[in-house]
Amino acid sequence: ALSQAIMLLIGALAVILMLWMASGGVGGNAQPGALIALFVFCTLASFEALAPVTGAFQHLGQVIASAVRITDLTDQKPEVTFPDTQTRVADRVSLTLRDVQFTYPEQSQQALKGISLQVNAGEHIAILGRTGCGKSTLLQLLTRAWDPQQGEILLNDSPIASLNEAALRQTISVVPQRVHLFSATLRDNLLLASPGSSDEALAEILRRVGLEKLLEDAGLNSWLGEGGRQLSGGELRRLAIARALLHDAPLVLLDEPTEGLDATTESQILELLAEMMREKTVLM
Repeated sequence: ALSQAIMLLIGALAVILMLWMASGGVGGNAQPGALIALFVFCTLASFEALAPVTGAFQHLGQVIASAVRITDLTDQKPEVTFPDTQTRVADRVSLTLRDVQFTYPEQSQQALKGISLQVNAGEHIAILGRTGCGKSTLLQLLTRAWDPQQGEILLNDSPIASLNEAALRQTISVVPQRVHLFSATLRDNLLLASPGSSDEALAEILRRVGLEKLLEDAGLNSWLGEGGRQLSGGELRRLAIARALLHDAPLVLLDEPTEGLDATTESQILELLAEMMREKTVLM
């Protein structure tokens, strides 16, 4: 409001200045009337063109704060580094954890202590425990969001740290606890899991997970909005499963895929997972 008032004041002062400068010619032999009007209108037009600039300053503080956060993020050194070696992606994966221990930075209490686990290729294992016992932390270690301070994580008897990033991402599919959808079309959100998939393949996956209703009206061009506001909780979970199927990795990690769902939807999701993940190694 202050910037707009200042612009209006400057515009009015400019008009007064133009009139004062032209007043000396009034009453003479010249006919300055048309020129006075021309200069006044030009002055007003120039300030009108600059007026929207003041609106940009209203968001300047927010832009600066966002830029600072982004700069802080890009300047950080990654906690986890990947080797540059080429690694072949296996068709079937076994998982081994040996005495894994992990503590979050600046935390005194261990999130995981002495965890050992053997999951053979093709097995489906469910990890049960109270909230905050470290189930999600374990999945983060398997995707190398963090590395354990002690112990080993092996995929097919090879240390997980020996895989390059591309190979690790191709080996693992994740259905997160909170499904995030970008403000984009249904097609764009599915192609994140498999960029080269055709529209026919995307439509087939949606039918397999029971989301054929989303193919009505605009179909794959449907705009989902930020976070998929138009979708129910069950539809969000099914869409996350569709992504995992498109990615088609041999190891699937499910982070509480039925949290917050009613009993009927939960049963449908579990039956769907059992059918779709039959040939894969699953940890949930």
